[in-house]
Amino acid sequence: MAHLLQGINGPYVGKVGPVVGYLWKGVPCVRAYRRHINYPNTGAQQREKDWFIAMVRFAAGARHVLKLGLREAASEAHMTEGNLFVRHNKDRFHHDGETLHIDYEHLVLSQGAAADVFFRPPQFLENAVVEVPFEKNSMSLRASSDDSVYLYAYCPSHGSGVLSAPALRRSKKVRALLPEEWSGETVHLYGFVIDKEGRASRTTYIGMGRVDHHEDGGRFVRINSGWNDFVKVVERVTTPATGATPSSLSQQEAENMAANDSSIISNAPPDANPG
Repeated sequence: MAHLLQGINGPYVGKVGPVVGYLWKGVPCVRAYRRHINYPNTGAQQREKDWFIAMVRFAAGARHVLKLGLREAASEAHMTEGNLFVRHNKDRFHHDGETLHIDYEHLVLSQGAAADVFFRPPQFLENAVVEVPFEKNSMSLRASSDDSVYLYAYCPSHGSGVLSAPALRRSKKVRALLPEEWSGETVHLYGFVIDKEGRASRTTYIGMGRVDHHEDGGRFVRINSGWNDFVKVVERVTTPATGATPSSLSQQEAENMAANDSSIISNAPPDANPG
C-alpha cells in the first residue's frame, strides 16, 4: 500500500501495482517492483553475482573513506559515493576462470582537484601503529599546510579497513592504528588528501605489506622477494653462510641477524631482492 505525500497528484511512498515509490535524498523516485525469482543460477550468472557482491561489500566496508574521497565527485554526478565507486572500479574486479581477482593497486577511493602529497615507504611503530611519512608538495599552488592527509589500510582476509585520523599537510606524516587480529595478514595501504575547501585528491596506492606483531612492537614489512628469507631468519631455521648450524647460533646472534635483514628488507624498493 502506498502513502500519498502531497495529495493525489503528488509523490507517494510504497507499492502501487508494479511500481514502487520512494525518496532518495529527499527526491521522490519510482522504480519497478522486483519479484523474487526462484531458479538456480547458471555458472555465468553466479560469476556476475559474485563480481557485483564483491564490489558492493568493498564499498560498504569503505563507506567512511568514500564519503570523504568521493563526496564532491558523487554530488556532481548526482549519485551516491558507492555507485560512483562501482562506476570507477568495475574493471578492477575481474574473474580469472572461477577465481575473482581485485586489482588493489588501481582502486579509486578518492577523486578531485586537491594537491596530493608524495608518500614514502611505511614504518611500523609500537602498539600496532603504522606510520607513513610524506613530502607535503609545497610547490603546488593548490596546496595548503592546513590540508588534511588520510591513510587507509585494508585487510582482504578480514574484509575490513581502518581509516586514520586526519594529519595536517605540514606534519609530514600520518599514522593509523591497526587491529591486533591483522597480525601476519596482508594489508594494502592507500593515501589521499582533503584540502581546506573540502576537495579530495586522487588516490595514491602506497603499497602492500604484512603486519608482523612482535614483543618489541612489531614491524610493517613490505612484500617482496625477500619476505620468505626474513621469516626464515626470524624463526632461526636458516643456516648461516659460515656453515654454522641453527642450533649453534646464540640468541643474540640470531636476533642481530633478524634485525639486519629486517632493516634491509624494509628499506628496499618493491622490486629488490635483498636475500
